[in-house]
Amino acid sequence: MSTAAQARLWTKDFTLGTAVNFLLMVNYYGLMVVVADYAMKTYDAPAATAGLAASIFIIGALAARLVSGRIMDKVGRKRLLVAGAIGEVVFSVLYLAGLGLAPLFAIRLLHGFAYGVCSTTIGTIVTALVPDSRKGEGVGYYMLSVTLGAAIGPFLGMFLSQNAGFFPLFATTAVVAGLSLLAAAQLKVPEAAQESDEDIEEAAEEIARDERDERAGDFRVPRFDLGNYLESSVLPIGAVCALLFFCYSSLLAFLTPFAAESGLAQPASFFFVVYAVATFVTRPFTGKLFDRKGDRVVMVPAFVAFIVGMGLLATVYRPAAMLIAAALLGFGVGTVQASGLALAVRIAPDERLGLANSTFYILLDVGVGLGPLLLGLVQPVLGFRGLFEAMSLVAIVALAAYLFVSRKRGTMRRRLKEADES
Repeated sequence: MSTAAQARLWTKDFTLGTAVNFLLMVNYYGLMVVVADYAMKTYDAPAATAGLAASIFIIGALAARLVSGRIMDKVGRKRLLVAGAIGEVVFSVLYLAGLGLAPLFAIRLLHGFAYGVCSTTIGTIVTALVPDSRKGEGVGYYMLSVTLGAAIGPFLGMFLSQNAGFFPLFATTAVVAGLSLLAAAQLKVPEAAQESDEDIEEAAEEIARDERDERAGDFRVPRFDLGNYLESSVLPIGAVCALLFFCYSSLLAFLTPFAAESGLAQPASFFFVVYAVATFVTRPFTGKLFDRKGDRVVMVPAFVAFIVGMGLLATVYRPAAMLIAAALLGFGVGTVQASGLALAVRIAPDERLGLANSTFYILLDVGVGLGPLLLGLVQPVLGFRGLFEAMSLVAIVALAAYLFVSRKRGTMRRRLKEADES
């Protein structure tokens, strides 16, 4: 096979995989923005309970990410993806049944688990399809599916629920889930490398040894191995990105009340549209720069853009300034997420690519999940503007942590060099 053919990016399977992820995002965001309102209006749930109906989804997704990497290695990427996509369809259809508030919690939790399985698996599949020489560019294009889904999903959710009702919305998201299943079923998936004969023999010897111990009455309690659930090489860069996403969660939780308090409710409705456009426009360029010049050339400006954007948001009193802040934040978050994932999959061993993906997203989920809870405790003390200023300072800490992790003689740099040489 020629070098040009090996470096081809836009294959049928890469396109299908990116489409699967886009449809997953539309389904996820389309429901996320309305499920609390649905619980309050349909079941008279108090605000706190309705909020749990939204957030319990993340608990299911996080649980799935913890186990998906290991399950993927045992049952295969394609099988796990299709199984998760079937779950997406089933649980999306169940919203139409209107079973009650308690069943809604169960549906949301299980739907979150199915989503976590699918998003982790499809991320592993697509990153495996991308040639190493175009990893930054390929992951950047793939992550645009998240950006588009985060823009189109909320629009569909809010427009349909407000103008047609909840039932048409649930029907639409069920159809979207069905389309993702169809696309997933057509994928030709590169599976993880098979174990060598030596690995198989070693595993067989270990099984035989355990059987001998059992027959002799030596029943040993299996040791918990964190390496079965997390890829250690990804932890440093993943933690850095999670810290930035902790800051980003302040936007998700508090932008709306901040805008209402500041008299900026109208421009705030366009905030995430500008945010998504900025991410969409800059992602292809940053991906190519990542491949040609290295990660620091794109990551450092992205961190700086986020710091400036958050600081600007804390001081805005005019619509134009708010939208400029949105553009800076969109560039910052989008670039750090895509580049961080590209680094994670490059430094991890090929046979642990699934764990690398799941570990990276577990850390992002933790950052976004803990943010609203912890920041909600300090917001009454700092106020909204003080909170955004504080997040700008925390982002500076995240930048310093990235500079340390990516230092010239650091472990990450050594692993990148080894990956390039192999």
